[in-house]
Parts: sequence; C-alpha cells; structure tokens
Amino acid sequence: MTTSKSIKTIALCALMLLVVMFGFAACGGLSRLTDNPDTNDVVTGNGGIAVQKGDYLYFTNGYINTADVGDTNEYGNIDVSAIYRVKFTDGRVVEKNVEYNDEGVKKVDKTQALNDIEIIVPKVAGFEYSDLYIFGDYIYYTTPNHLKDREQTVLSNQLNFYRTRLDRSGGNELLYTSLADNTSVSMTMYAIDGVVYQVILDDQTLTIISIDENNRVTKTEVSDTVNDASMPKYANSTDTINAIDYKIYYTEPMENDGVGSVLKAFDLTTGESTTIYNNYGETYVVIGTRGNYLYFTLATQDNPGSSAYIWAVENGNFNNKVQISDRPVSDSGITAYTLPSQENKLSILYTDGTNTYYKRAGADAIVVANSDILTNVVAVQGDTIYYIANSTLNSLVYTSAGNTAKSSLIPTSDTPKSDIAKNFDVDGSRVFYFVQYTENYYMHYADSKVTDLDTNEAPYSHFIGSLIEADYLNVDEDGNLVEDTESTS
Repeated sequence: MTTSKSIKTIALCALMLLVVMFGFAACGGLSRLTDNPDTNDVVTGNGGIAVQKGDYLYFTNGYINTADVGDTNEYGNIDVSAIYRVKFTDGRVVEKNVEYNDEGVKKVDKTQALNDIEIIVPKVAGFEYSDLYIFGDYIYYTTPNHLKDREQTVLSNQLNFYRTRLDRSGGNELLYTSLADNTSVSMTMYAIDGVVYQVILDDQTLTIISIDENNRVTKTEVSDTVNDASMPKYANSTDTINAIDYKIYYTEPMENDGVGSVLKAFDLTTGESTTIYNNYGETYVVIGTRGNYLYFTLATQDNPGSSAYIWAVENGNFNNKVQISDRPVSDSGITAYTLPSQENKLSILYTDGTNTYYKRAGADAIVVANSDILTNVVAVQGDTIYYIANSTLNSLVYTSAGNTAKSSLIPTSDTPKSDIAKNFDVDGSRVFYFVQYTENYYMHYADSKVTDLDTNEAPYSHFIGSLIEADYLNVDEDGNLVEDTESTS
C-alpha cells in the first residue's frame, strides 16, 4: 500500500529530477527547443552576423555600439542585439497572417509578421566585433564583457567568447575572455577531422582553444610575443580545409634584440611549433593564407632603407619564395592590400591611394578601378570583391580591367548602417545588413536570386528580427498601429 508520504516523496524526487534536467534553461528563462536542425546539416556563412544551418538562420537581431552596452549585458537582459533564429521555407522567411483589432486597425507584431522566429541567446551579439559560428549542435559568439574592474569601470571593451547549444539547453559556456581591448583582438574558427579550433590573437597573445568530438575543451597559449598571425577563413561546413591551414603561421621578434623577425608555424593537430625562417636582417609580416599558399611581406637589410614586398610560399616548399607585388609596401608604393579568393592564388589586390590594381605573380598589374575600393572591403568571393562605397554595398569583378561597380546590392528603399565592414555579411546571393528604426538598428537581408512579392523584381528584401516597443511606429495607447505601416526604412 502506498502512503501519502510515499507519494509526496516520489513527487519531490520527480520534481528534483526535472530541475536537474532543465535547470539551466529555467535559470535563463528559456525553455528547450524541440525543433532543431540535425547535427550533420550543412552550415553556411560562418564568421559573420548571420549563419545558416539546415533550414534555420541564426542572426544578430540588431546593432549596438560597444560604448553603449554598459553593465546591462547579462544573459536574459538583451533583445535588440541578441541572437535569434528564423526558419526558412523554400529559401525565404514565411509571414504570418496580419491580425486586426475590432476597429480594423492592424495589431502590433514585434516580429513584423514572421513565423518561426525565436530568441536563442539574450546577450549582445550585434556590435563592432560580431562573429557567429556554428559547429555541431553549438553556436559560438562574441560579446562585450559586462563585468567591472576594481574601480567599478565596466570592461565592455574586452571580449567574451561563449558557446551555447542550438536547442537553448545547458546555459552559456565561457571559453575565453580577452586581455586587450576588442580593437586589438582577432579570431577565426574552423574544424579539422572533427575537432573544432578557435584561434585567438589577443594583442600579442596567441591562444588556441580546441573542442574535440566529446566536447572536451582544451586551451593552449602558444606565445605572448606574437606580432601577427594567419587567420584562415572557412565559411561553410562543406569547405575543404587546405593542408597549409593545419598550421597557424605567426611571427615573433628575434631573440637578443636581433634585427628582423622569426616566422613560425603552430601545428593544430600536434600542438607543436616549428621555425620556418630565422634569418638575421629579414623582417616578416604575415598577411594570411589562400589556396594552399602563405602570403607575407618581407623586408631585408641588404641595402639601407630597403622596403618590404609581398611574397608567397607554397605549403611544403618554403624554400621557394614567389614575389607577388611589383611595388614596395610603402607610402610611395602600395598603401593598402587584400588577398583574393581561394581560386585566384599567387595574386594580390592593392591600391596606391589613387587606383585599385589586381596583380598576378609574373604578370603586369591591371587597373580594375580608378579609385581606392580597399578601404572598406567586406568580402572577396570568386572573381568578385564586395566593398562599401557611397554608404552602401557594391561589387566589382576584379580579374578584368576597367570594370565599373554594379548597382548597389542593397535595395534603394533601405539605408544600411555602413560605417564599418562588419555591418555587412555576404553569403552567396544573400546580403545581411542593419537598418535604423525609431531608436535602434535591426537586421535586414536582400536576396538577389529571389524576386520581391510586390514588384516581382530582384532583390527580395525583408526585415528579420523582433522589435522593441520604442521602435513601433504610430502606436496608440492600446498598442495598435494607427496606420498599416509595413516598413520603417
């Protein structure tokens, strides 16, 4: 016979079990999501302000300047620049049926009538140094530090690196906190043989965080005297990792105040560093890797006042340096440069402040633009460079001479926040960007391969996000829209 005391004990045990199972989600105020992408679904767009896995798009809802974050950036307090997700159907968002009150006035809908939109991480993720990545069942992101120092100054200029499960269970896991201000921090992530690597250059400290297939996290400080390092970029889970990117290349000062620098390689898979070049009088600066080549500038002291040129070496053949640039990196030669896409190896894009050039090794440079378009490069994909000009996003085919910029990739009805390249994210035919509403910036996207529902012309542009009350237009005291305003841009 079961007594009432036994029943109470069983019920209490069951309740405690539920608390253990769902405690993290309950503490954060978010329940576990049951409809999620599969672990092995394809991921596209890693390293930007929006990333897609399966049919779900994960994105930063809006933008906020780091200086305005303050000490409010605690989990659960943020909605404008937080991480959300929305489900695509046939490559586009699905709209709800518009609802009206008894007087026929449209009701306020925070999600701008989007189906299947949910908050994933209620912390700041849309700011000057946004970085979203998805590997397996986790989303990785950067956010301003919300803690205070001994003088009670908020440390928001420092970066926190977190990860959380896509189904919102398990809470946030802090992976790293930067030592330097965010302007001196760079990061990239990619996976090799099932192990996820997060590469962080924190001012002069190079740190590697690895997460194995059993979700074990290992932190390795490679060096605290690093001048520069390669930061390979792989946007999609289907990308093949080049052999050269099994290592991170970096430079350090020569020992005993020697003239020049030392070029080294840290092997991600073995955890060991080796020296590539250590020649007195040679100064190396790592640019990055493309197409299984390492690019760097090299200046020698053979002659007083000699200047640096841009070089490249192929993985496994570091004895053969290939000179790429025909001008020195100096005020009288190259004033800015960027690497091309993986397909266009042994080449460089550069400007002398007047024109923009495309230069292949062993060939003459060609003028691709009669202006400097490298000041705000957003992305280089295939034969196309995407850059900010005239307060919007433009594109140019850089492998042919004398091209002119295409029409803006952003519909003229939208005015994007275009002060920094990080505010745009190019992912195939889609461009993600922020548009200002009454008080805040919110995410939009334009798709050049999808036609607009009303005009039947490309690009299709849409708000994706969740508005706060301060950004509703023409709202009466009952929370209804006074007029049917579809867009605030």
